[in-house]
Amino acid sequence: MRQRGTLAAADVAAASRLLHERRLQPIALGPARAAVRPRRAARASAASSPDALALLIGEVATLLEAGVPLAEAIATLADAHGEQHPLAAVLRSIRGGTSFSEALAGSGLKLPVYVLQLVRAGESTGKLGAALRAAAGHLEAELQFAQEARNALLYPSVLIGSGVLATLVMFVFVVPRFAAVLDNPKADLPWISTLVLGLGLWLTQHQVVVGAVVALLIVAVVWAARQERVRHAAWELAARLPVLGPWTQHAEIARWASLFAVLLNSRVPLLEALGQANETLRRRLLRSDAARVLSEVRGGKALSQALADARLLDAAGLNLVRVGERAGSLGATIASLARMHATQSQLRLKRFLVLLEPLAILMISLVLGGIMISVMLAITSLTNVL
Repeated sequence: MRQRGTLAAADVAAASRLLHERRLQPIALGPARAAVRPRRAARASAASSPDALALLIGEVATLLEAGVPLAEAIATLADAHGEQHPLAAVLRSIRGGTSFSEALAGSGLKLPVYVLQLVRAGESTGKLGAALRAAAGHLEAELQFAQEARNALLYPSVLIGSGVLATLVMFVFVVPRFAAVLDNPKADLPWISTLVLGLGLWLTQHQVVVGAVVALLIVAVVWAARQERVRHAAWELAARLPVLGPWTQHAEIARWASLFAVLLNSRVPLLEALGQANETLRRRLLRSDAARVLSEVRGGKALSQALADARLLDAAGLNLVRVGERAGSLGATIASLARMHATQSQLRLKRFLVLLEPLAILMISLVLGGIMISVMLAITSLTNVL
């Protein structure tokens, strides 16, 4: 009985081997139609989201720590996620004799380079489960940091958005009711009343244009927020501000030290670990300083001295690094450094929010109060005329 269908495989030879394993005799093999590719690309893209990667790496680590062989663990997860999941390609590569790190690199999963470094270190030391657990832990820590920042900014964003909406409602529905005062030649209106009433009348007469402009602004903001260059520019701008600058500094050093510690504790060589940790830095100044540190360490200088010369860490951080170098526990002391800066980052963020919320309330109150005062002044001037 003839059967027809599609099969996920690296090439025609791999597809033929899979069919023979299933006791099927291939008659004709060829690349699948292009229509299948978008679904496969979409599945790979979904599997490469940060939360999906953290969960996937954690699942593999759990199975390995439980004593399940690597091929069996990958097969179990590939069956659970479906034939189109990139893990299916990883499983075929492993069964073909490829190392796990190479299989992951060619799977289509958008793994950070440091994850592959940890996997290679785990393979060389025989502690793959622990290395994957460390990778999953760092991925989860990065997700938690991003989530905390979003949650912290949620209330101020809602507050500011509500204030803008309330202002628009006042201008469009309330202020125009008093716009007739502008046509009274006897009314001696203050300049602020003339401005507010005129603006409210104009907004009412051009509601379609205003609505279109607001919609375009929203779309533009959403689009810009998804652009890496825009986010990078916003981060650089935040680093120059008085209150946000210290927060970005502590947040950057915390992420840098956290990955550096994870790589060192997983027996990744110092230079490779330092190079991968430097890739987490986003600010140009910090990246330049970190590149200088890497160059000097590669030239034979001690890490603590290179960090001191580049002024990448403060005095407390440098002392931790020196202690780690002397005691031979650099990974542990760098991890302590990461926790210290993470705590400082959270404190700085809370301090910023403590200032932002009352400032937002004050600005909204001033705007709405100014509108109401201008309307009341207009009414008063009209009453004086009568």
